[in-house]
Parts: sequence; C-alpha cells; structure tokens
Amino acid sequence: ETRVGDITDVFREMRPISLIVAGDSYIYFGDLEPLFAAMAEGVVGPAGYVIFTMENVGPESEKTLRETKPDWRWQLTASGRFAHRREYVESMAQAHNFIVIHYEPMDSFRYESGVGVQGHIFVLQKQALP
Repeated sequence: ETRVGDITDVFREMRPISLIVAGDSYIYFGDLEPLFAAMAEGVVGPAGYVIFTMENVGPESEKTLRETKPDWRWQLTASGRFAHRREYVESMAQAHNFIVIHYEPMDSFRYESGVGVQGHIFVLQKQALP
C-alpha cells in the first residue's frame, strides 16, 4: 500500500508497525523529536525494529563543531540536508524507548558531485514497556 503524507502521521496511522526501513529519508529532519515520538507510537515492542541511515559531518567539520558548539545535535549541510551527531540520535532512541542494537559509521556511503558523503546506519529495537 502506498501512502502519501507526513511520515510522522503515517507512522501513527499504520500502527502497529513491526519494521521500518528508511534509507536517506530522515536526513530531511533537523530536530528528531517529532520523528522519534511518531516511531515510538507506531512501532510495536519488543518485536519492532527501525533501521535507518543518516548523514554525518566529515572529520574536519566534526572537530570544528566540537570546538565551537560542543552540544551540537544536527547541522544543516550545503546540500540542504541535515547531518546528525551519533550521540544525539542515540539519546533520541533512549528517550523514546528504543535500544541501539547496531551502529556503524559509513565512510562515503553515497557520492555527491564526486565527493563522498559521511554517514551512519542505526538499527533500533523497541523495548517492551514495564
């Protein structure tokens, strides 16, 4: 079934969801709070999983951001997409009852104008509510 609309609404409408796979989709969100809230409502636990990729900044930008803005969570890039800090994504997962069961940095997982884009992949599992 094809759905058109805001992904946060779709996650709520389609519940219960057992698996979400999103490649190069969440890079259009800066603040991840609404997205994670919707996933938390839609994904059934503990059998529910979310797998997604995110962009990250390169090593030089990471160093500059850590020095100038140590608490940075996301950064709008020149491409108009957002790069997200690993720790921010992990904190959003924890705040919304997900555990990170796999994380992997991805060096040049996609190329844009001949330049490798830095990223990471996350695999989350919904925790059972106590």
